[in-house]
Amino acid sequence: MANEDKVSSLGQFIERVRDIREAWSPLEHKELWFRGEDKLHDTALRPKLYRPSKDGLMKPVDALVRIEMDLYNAFQDCGLQLCNETIQQENWYWDWYFLMQHHGAPTRLLDWSDGSLIALHFALRHKLKTNTEDVVVYLLNPYSMMEQLEKLPEYAQVKHNWEVYAKKHTEFSQDEWECSYLPPDDEEDLKELPVPEIPCVLHLPHITRRVAAQRSRFVVLGTDATWLYDAFQKCDYLMRAIIIEASATYRMKQELRECGITESVIFPDLDGLGRELDQLWEDKK
Repeated sequence: MANEDKVSSLGQFIERVRDIREAWSPLEHKELWFRGEDKLHDTALRPKLYRPSKDGLMKPVDALVRIEMDLYNAFQDCGLQLCNETIQQENWYWDWYFLMQHHGAPTRLLDWSDGSLIALHFALRHKLKTNTEDVVVYLLNPYSMMEQLEKLPEYAQVKHNWEVYAKKHTEFSQDEWECSYLPPDDEEDLKELPVPEIPCVLHLPHITRRVAAQRSRFVVLGTDATWLYDAFQKCDYLMRAIIIEASATYRMKQELRECGITESVIFPDLDGLGRELDQLWEDKK
C-alpha cells in the first residue's frame, strides 16, 4: 500500500515518525496517536467486539451491540467489589467502559497511545530471535480525523439525536454528546438513542495508573465495523503504517529495553513485572 513504510532499525522508525509528523504538520502541542500490532493488519483496525471468530464469521453488528450492552452491565455489577480504582462520579460511565477495555473484555473501543515507542513495544513484546513475521505500528492524526468526521452528515445526526435524548434525560448535559457511543442501558435506551454509525475520537482524562503509563487514547467505533480500516486504505493524511521487518524485530525489542521501554513500565503492577521477567526468561532459556 502507498501509505505503508518499512523499517529495520529503531533509528529508522523514529526518523519515519518524524517525517510523517512533518508531512502532516500538526500544531506543536498536538500529539499523533500510535497503535502497535504484532501481526500485519491482523485486526483490520477493528476493536475486539467486531473481530471475526476463528472460522471467519461475525454476528450482525446490531446483535454485537446488544451483547456488549449485556457485558457492560455485567462488568459493572460484578466489578464493583473487585475494583481498586477510584471511579469519578462525573465520568463513571466512561470510567467503567475504559476499565472494561483494559481488563480484556470485548468493547467497541480501539486502543491507541500518544507515545510512539510504547506502541512499538506492543508490536514487538512477544517476538523472539526466531521470529519470521513483520509487525506494524499505525499512526493516526486524530485532529484531522475529527475535522473529517465533523463534515459528515452523520455527525450532525449524532448531535441532533443527543440533544433530543438529553432534553428527556436531565442527568446528562447537552455537550456530553460523546455519551451516544456508550453501551446503552437496556433495549428501551437503545431504541431511544441508537449507537451512531461513524466512529468518535475520544479526548478524556486518564483514570488509572495503567492507562496513564501507556499514555492511552481511544477511538470508539460506531456501527460501521470497518470504518477505520477503510479510511486507512483511502486517506494517507489521516492514517499511515510503519512496518518493521521480521529480521529486525528481536534486535529492536532489545533496543527498546535499553531505552527503558519495558513491560513493567507500561504495566506498572506485579502482573507487568511478572510478564517482563517471563520475557527475559524466554530470551535466556
